[in-house]
Amino acid sequence: MQLLAFILLIGPLIFFHELGHLLAAKLVNVKVLRFSLGFGKPLARIRIGETEYCLAPIPLGGYVKLLGHGADEEIPPQEASRALRNKPLWARFFVLGAGPVVNLALPLLLYFAFFLSHSVVGPPVVGTVLDDSAAAAAEIQAGDRVVEIDGDDVNSWHDMQTRVRVAPERELRLQIERDGVHFDRFVTPRRSVTHDALGESHTIGLLGVYPWIYAPQIGIADPTSPAFEEGLRTGDIITSINGEPIRTVEQLERELAKTRDTSLRLTFLRGKPARAEIGTFLWFESAHAKLLPRAETKFSTGILPANTFIRSVEPSSPAARAGLSPGDRILSVDGRSISRWETLATILDRQGEAPVELRVRSLGEAPRIVKLTQETRSWRDVYRQDHSYLWFGANPYQSRALPPAEPIRGRFTYAARASLDETLSLLRMMWTSLRQLVTLQRSVDELSSVIGIFNIAGTAAERGPGEFLLLMALISMNLGFVNLLPIPILDGGHLMFFTIEAVRRRPLSQRAREITSAVGLIIILTLLLIALRNDVIRFWLSP
Repeated sequence: MQLLAFILLIGPLIFFHELGHLLAAKLVNVKVLRFSLGFGKPLARIRIGETEYCLAPIPLGGYVKLLGHGADEEIPPQEASRALRNKPLWARFFVLGAGPVVNLALPLLLYFAFFLSHSVVGPPVVGTVLDDSAAAAAEIQAGDRVVEIDGDDVNSWHDMQTRVRVAPERELRLQIERDGVHFDRFVTPRRSVTHDALGESHTIGLLGVYPWIYAPQIGIADPTSPAFEEGLRTGDIITSINGEPIRTVEQLERELAKTRDTSLRLTFLRGKPARAEIGTFLWFESAHAKLLPRAETKFSTGILPANTFIRSVEPSSPAARAGLSPGDRILSVDGRSISRWETLATILDRQGEAPVELRVRSLGEAPRIVKLTQETRSWRDVYRQDHSYLWFGANPYQSRALPPAEPIRGRFTYAARASLDETLSLLRMMWTSLRQLVTLQRSVDELSSVIGIFNIAGTAAERGPGEFLLLMALISMNLGFVNLLPIPILDGGHLMFFTIEAVRRRPLSQRAREITSAVGLIIILTLLLIALRNDVIRFWLSP
């Protein structure tokens, strides 16, 4: 099955690459002698017109044999006009550049098929709004739907996020739908710097919103509060107040803000672990409480949103060494007050391994200052690729859910736009990777060979057709880029020779071509051996 997945992955990419050469040659009247998928002695062949089409047993490539491709090839006089080397430079550029260009363009089709296969997407509905954010300043609330941005329809959360990211510190007009009413809000996304998978920094715009909706889960920091005395504890989930259902933490905060000396009847859920043979389950039991806010506590119930409370601390983590414990509430980071864990995560990500100061409060104790420094750790994904992350080691209470997915409006347009965005993003990533390799910003230890493709093909196939299409798009873009490298024996090497010929107004000598081709072969073999070594270590020798 893994071999079949590999053939299904690489076969179409080779076919379309060689088909690009074939069609381009036919268009400029270059005679095509053979079109072969695979290397080696043909298993099957058929002649259609002047071209022989072959299927060979080694599925690691293919080729199109063109009349006059070789410098010393003998050409019948009657066919001299159809030889590649006798064609104008633009025609030779066209024929040999067509294969890589097809591979660079193929992700458009693959991404289009991927996005068209999706019938539902995450809606552009705001779930959580961070304090002191651009969205909060514009009075955007949880539950608001973004209908338009600067007059253009917004069809999904990803669509909204994409348009905001490219507009840092530029005012946007958002049409908002709230409770069936449409109105405009003018928002200026805050400027932020992020790093992509290749470590490159990018300036983006942020609204300070997230799609998930937090359940009305509570935290309690004061043991003398009415809530604690009535038996409520951190982690409980409020389901109703005075008979009115409570569904989100924002709704809980609004309802509590309305009360002063009014008695409150609460219904809440409390999770209790139950062990079974196959694991530990969390069962929620319903209970009731009656609270009366007291004047001496400024009519506070002691109920707080649980999102800034620590649920668990990993052993030997930076958080554990700093003295943080389950139940602690984080009040501020480096002097900046926080009301959502996302704000803490953003600051920690920005700080990296630099020390940070947290103001923390444990149950019944005065606030204290703790200092900690995050660590960089690595993890390996299902494709056996290593990634690094910053390890804090404390996990919050975050009972949350995404809003229900919705059918895509304008499915064809959505797929076309999304496929173009993803293809351009992948193109930029490939260019950045190549630049980093050439400038030694990236190690050759990251190169992968056919062994790597063979291994990840099976994994992608197991994960479903969508994952397989995405991998095919990535490999196709890689194939196009590699073939355009100005290394003799590759398509890019021939294009380099044509460029030199255009500048010098005469071709390179046969001797010069032979020397550069030999150098190119050495470069290719060296990179191939390095890539093979990397894959042997990654897939066979690593645990």
